[in-house]
Amino acid sequence: MMKWEDSLEKIKGVGPKRREALEKAGIKSVGDLLSYYPRRYIDRNVFGSSAQVYEDQEISIKATILDRGRLNRIRGNLSIFSVPLLWEEKKIAAVFFNQPYLKGSFQENQDYYFYGKVKKNHGDIKITNPQFVSANHPGNFFELTPVYRKIQGLPGSVIPKTLSQLFTAELEVPDAMPAEIRSSEKLLDMKSALKAIHFPKKPEDVVRGIDRLKFNEALKINMGIMAGAREKRYSDIDINLFAGLEPFIGSLPYDLTASQRSVIGDMIADLKSGQVMNRLVQGDVGSGKTVIAVIAACLMAQNGYQTAYMAPTEILAMQHGRNFADLLKNAGITVEVVTGSLKAKEKREILERVAKGAVSVIIGTHALIQQSVEYYNLGLVITDEQHRFGVKQRSQLALKGRKPHTMVMSATPIPRTLALILYGDLSVSYIDELPKGRKPIKTYCYNEASLYKILGFVEEQMSKGRQTFVICPFIEASDELLEVRDTESVYLELLQKIDPKYRMACLHGRLKSETKEAIIQAFNQGQIDCLVATSIIEVGIDVPNVSTMIILSAERFGLSQLHQLRGRVGRGNHQSFCFLVTNSKSEDTLARMKVIVNNRDGRKIADEDFKLRGPGDYFGFKQHGLPKLGLLDPTQELVLIKRTKEIAEVIFESTSQEMMTFQHDVLKSFYIEIADISFN
Repeated sequence: MMKWEDSLEKIKGVGPKRREALEKAGIKSVGDLLSYYPRRYIDRNVFGSSAQVYEDQEISIKATILDRGRLNRIRGNLSIFSVPLLWEEKKIAAVFFNQPYLKGSFQENQDYYFYGKVKKNHGDIKITNPQFVSANHPGNFFELTPVYRKIQGLPGSVIPKTLSQLFTAELEVPDAMPAEIRSSEKLLDMKSALKAIHFPKKPEDVVRGIDRLKFNEALKINMGIMAGAREKRYSDIDINLFAGLEPFIGSLPYDLTASQRSVIGDMIADLKSGQVMNRLVQGDVGSGKTVIAVIAACLMAQNGYQTAYMAPTEILAMQHGRNFADLLKNAGITVEVVTGSLKAKEKREILERVAKGAVSVIIGTHALIQQSVEYYNLGLVITDEQHRFGVKQRSQLALKGRKPHTMVMSATPIPRTLALILYGDLSVSYIDELPKGRKPIKTYCYNEASLYKILGFVEEQMSKGRQTFVICPFIEASDELLEVRDTESVYLELLQKIDPKYRMACLHGRLKSETKEAIIQAFNQGQIDCLVATSIIEVGIDVPNVSTMIILSAERFGLSQLHQLRGRVGRGNHQSFCFLVTNSKSEDTLARMKVIVNNRDGRKIADEDFKLRGPGDYFGFKQHGLPKLGLLDPTQELVLIKRTKEIAEVIFESTSQEMMTFQHDVLKSFYIEIADISFN
């Protein structure tokens, strides 16, 4: 009998090396392995038609080999192997990157099945890196095939083979879901759901398996949120709300908007309530969320409490360190920045001052939650772009003090109902207006043929003393995605195309921390005119002098990310411009670009994004601070979330032993996952 909690040692064929590789990937038990879901499925039964082919369409085709193909070596070990095909009386090519060993694999005038992604270029059709099989001996080519994320040091065949062994053996899968809920919602039992996901016979099996597991996740989230909302947490922190806050606000170099003052009002109401503040401050890019954080930190410092501000990147932490120090210097409030790249001695000295209470505002990355960081009197925890951290990290920081207040700052535009799901029981405030004097960013969409015109416009802007961003999705060129622009190639290209009197630099995540910081400092100080970068600049660079942004291969970014990137310009009083550049002919892509061109409101863009994305990718959703999200995409599952909320309410009100036991088990799991908090 194989049980959920059994260690990997019990599984035949999993020796020490394989066990070590699995454990590094977080798979330490039979249950972990069963919960290692496929990231996608290959369904080779989807055949395309040569009369109607779409860019990036993944299809199967049946084609005849016209000749045995040609191998071209580009440089070093790079090669392209191309085989001409006849598909429904249309000549196309099967193209294989860096697979020279395939030369000689095909028989002329023979039929083969191919499965791969279609690329179109001026009427020519290619199917790239396709899987293939002889049409005379297709074998299991057309079976639905799960594809798992690769695990370093483990052959790709190990996961499916090991899972097959588990289901072949006698396997015990716990299922605490009350029978009446499973019956009323027409859900599979857990063992059947897992088998349907890992070994489906048809697509319908996958859907039924996913439905059960998504139901589990949605119900757990709702029960955890509901339990938190029912638990009143009173604050031990004594705040004098009249400790000179208005004089500080009056000393700021700009007037607050009515929307910003409204958020401050919400914060003060929270502090007056005597309960621990848990507030999400959501505002569009450039709406002035940072000054709200500064004001909150000032109030805490005036009352003798420390504020910890956790930023998602070192770049943003350093940026905030400068901004906070500048705004708080006249109030005599000390600010320090703690990041992982600090030298040991410098970090030790800063942490000693923090522990003694000599520092009022501590800004940093995840370094703030390390065990070595001790606070003197932590009163407020602020996390910036909280969806990048997760509930667990935020909770760990909150545990550093005596029930500190919590404020979450987010520029991610999501609907109010979804915000309540993603951010648990946090109250929500919105900053829905931009500071006075800001001009709307003029946004355009062009193909790369117009790039020379755009660069001419950029040079004109730089001649006026303005600065420019050029954004690329990749750091370096990809052999498989040759058409997608990268920073290294574009930087070299622009050095040739832009007048050398304009100073240029290249910024991406692989650079050393000190190099990145030096480039950002130089750009902030106007010593760089044009910065070629990845989306690393999405948060953390606030330069009012930047007037133009070019986003190359814009189709590779999500709408919300495009909106965030665009928000890096238009932060001064001059007119700013954003150019979206794409060679994609896809109607969906062009529709997405049109949304950005025509809208400047982040929430409207988010709503359009949800409409255009359709049912979503079951396996592509990142964990937005929720416990172990495997299959659930909250952005696409509002109906399910609403239904499981209703069921959660029934469970909390029920007095049946089965329901009460289930409630205990679910909440125990929820709290362990999000914060390592013991549950009694």
